Amino acid sequence: MMHVQEWHDKRTRLAQLMTQKGLQGVLLTRCANFSWITCGGQAHVGLNSETAVASVLCTPSGDYLLASRIEMARMQAEEVAGLPLTSHQFDWFDPTARDRFVDEVCGAGRWGSDVAGAPQSVAAELTNLRVALTIAEQNRFTSHGLATGLAIEAAARLIEPGMSELEVAGVLAQQVYASGATPVVALIAADERIRNFRHPAPTLQRVNQMVMLVVCARRHGLIVSATRLVAFGQVDEVIARRAEACAHVDAVAWQASQPGRRLGEAFGDVCAAYVAHGYHDEWHKHHQGGVTAYENREVQARLDSMHTIAVGQAFAWNPSITGTKSEDTMLLTEHGPLALSTTGQWPMIATSVAGVVIERPAILVR
Repeated sequence: MMHVQEWHDKRTRLAQLMTQKGLQGVLLTRCANFSWITCGGQAHVGLNSETAVASVLCTPSGDYLLASRIEMARMQAEEVAGLPLTSHQFDWFDPTARDRFVDEVCGAGRWGSDVAGAPQSVAAELTNLRVALTIAEQNRFTSHGLATGLAIEAAARLIEPGMSELEVAGVLAQQVYASGATPVVALIAADERIRNFRHPAPTLQRVNQMVMLVVCARRHGLIVSATRLVAFGQVDEVIARRAEACAHVDAVAWQASQPGRRLGEAFGDVCAAYVAHGYHDEWHKHHQGGVTAYENREVQARLDSMHTIAVGQAFAWNPSITGTKSEDTMLLTEHGPLALSTTGQWPMIATSVAGVVIERPAILVR
C-alpha cells in the first residue's frame, strides 16, 4: 500500500534531523522505528524482538531497504511495497556487511542510528518524531483501538470459572489475532493474584471469583493497551470502592493531559487524585503509564517528565489500586481525549473531573 503523504511528511522530519545533527544518513533498525518510517510495515520475527530483521537507511540523496537474503523478498512484497526504497541485500553470515554498506554510502562516522554501535545515536530524537502522529497514523490507531477493545471484551465474556490463567491468555490471544493484531503483552491474574502482583504473567492458577485481563496489542506497529476485570458473582465491597476510586484517578489523568503541559505536571495531578481518595502511596506500587505509539510506553509519566503534551499524541494511562486497575488508550484531539479502546459495550463508571464527565470501564459482573 502506498502512503505517499505520510512517507513525505516523515522524510521531511528526518531530513531536518540530519541537517541539525550534521549527518549524511540515519539508519533505522529498531522494530518501532522500522514500523514508523515504513508507515506501518513490520520487520520482527520474534515477538520480543526490539531489533528488526531489516533496516531503512535514509540519506540526503536516497533511501534504502537493507536486509539479508532471508528477509528481503518478504519485506519487499509485504512490508514496504510502494515505498521509494532502493533494496540492498547481503548474506546472513556476513554480520558486518550492512554497516560497511552504510559507511560506503554516507561516509565512515557520518551517520546516526537508533542502535548501539553507530557513530552517533539519534534514539531520543526518533522517539520525539514517533509520538507526533500523522493523520494517517491517527486513523490507523483509531481503527486498531476499537478492534482491540472489542477483542479483550469478547475474551472477557468467553472465560469461565475453572479455566487456568494460561487458558484465559489463550482466549485473549485468539481474539486479538482474529482482530488483525498481535498480543505483544498478555497478562492474566485470577483472584488473589490481582491483589498481589501488578504484572501478573499467566500461570496454571485457576479462576474462581475474579479475573483481570491486560493486553498490549500491536498492529501496523502501533500499540493499543487495555485492561478489563470480570467478577463471577457479587463484587467485594472493598474492591468495588477501589474500582470507583481507580476510575476517577484514570479520569483525572485523561483530563490532565492538556496540550502545552509537561507530562510531569499531569502526573502530579494523578498523584493528587490518589491522595484525595485516601490511597496515598498506591502510585508507588506501579508506573502510571504515559505516551504511547510504537512502544508500549514511548515516554513514561513521572514527576520529572519534561515531555510536552500535544494534540496528535496518544496516551495509555494505567492507574491501579490494589485489586483493581483502569486502562485504555486514548488520542488527544483538538476537542479533548478521544477513547480508542472503549466500545460502548462494557459497563462504565461515570466520574466528573473539573465539570467534565468521563467514563471509565467498570468491573463486569457475570
